[in-house]
Amino acid sequence: MSEHSLQYIDNGSIFNRMDALSKIVWVILVILVSLQLKTNEARALALAALIVVTFVLARVPLRSFLQSAPIILVMGSLLFFVHLLTAPSTDMIQIGGMEFGKQGFDKGLQYFLRVTTIVLTSFIFVWTTNIRDLMVGLVRIGMPYRFAFTIFMALRFLPIIQQEVDAVKAAHAIRGRAARSPWAHRFRLWQRYLFTVIVNGLRKAENTALAIESRGFGAYPSRTYVKDYRLTFLGVLIVTLFLLLGLGLLLWERGLLAL
Repeated sequence: MSEHSLQYIDNGSIFNRMDALSKIVWVILVILVSLQLKTNEARALALAALIVVTFVLARVPLRSFLQSAPIILVMGSLLFFVHLLTAPSTDMIQIGGMEFGKQGFDKGLQYFLRVTTIVLTSFIFVWTTNIRDLMVGLVRIGMPYRFAFTIFMALRFLPIIQQEVDAVKAAHAIRGRAARSPWAHRFRLWQRYLFTVIVNGLRKAENTALAIESRGFGAYPSRTYVKDYRLTFLGVLIVTLFLLLGLGLLLWERGLLAL
């Protein structure tokens, strides 16, 4: 199992066996459905379905999910509290002995469920997709291989950057027990983290560019691949099932379908 939350997890799950382009269509489908849902009940059901996908169909280890949970939840949580505290409301509700506006709570919950669904969908894609297969698939449908390789490198650098952050944090922890430092000192440490990660990232990008240039990448209008790409029946099936699920939720919240 990977030690880093943004690494590809090859565990033979159903989502691992789907082709990369079907997963892209699935991601777009889930995002479009989440943007079209009008009630928080339907949005909560969509998020619950994604959590089932995470642990059942994608078989993401709990450790990887928990490592990524702060990133998955942070933006939606911020939007929730902003709307909870600032949105004008005419009705009040009790939460933990405190009064908040009902309209603000509903609006904040709407953004939390919507944003969390979109971010979790993206993480499922990263966890279950071999980016090399994605690059080959994009070339197969007509994208110039230079652009496909750019997407490949962008996704490939995500876990590398995370490894750099972990390495820098470990080095500072060994030297000064940063986790127990005052907040001002922690802020200065994060400035150092950022500087070190940026410098190391630029160095890796330069080395990558030199390696690409030395191999004559881009010298020919097309290129061949050892591993061919093919559409999988499983991918088409999953996309179809989620299309039906999304349509069912849209009809249910509008009162046109009884569950």
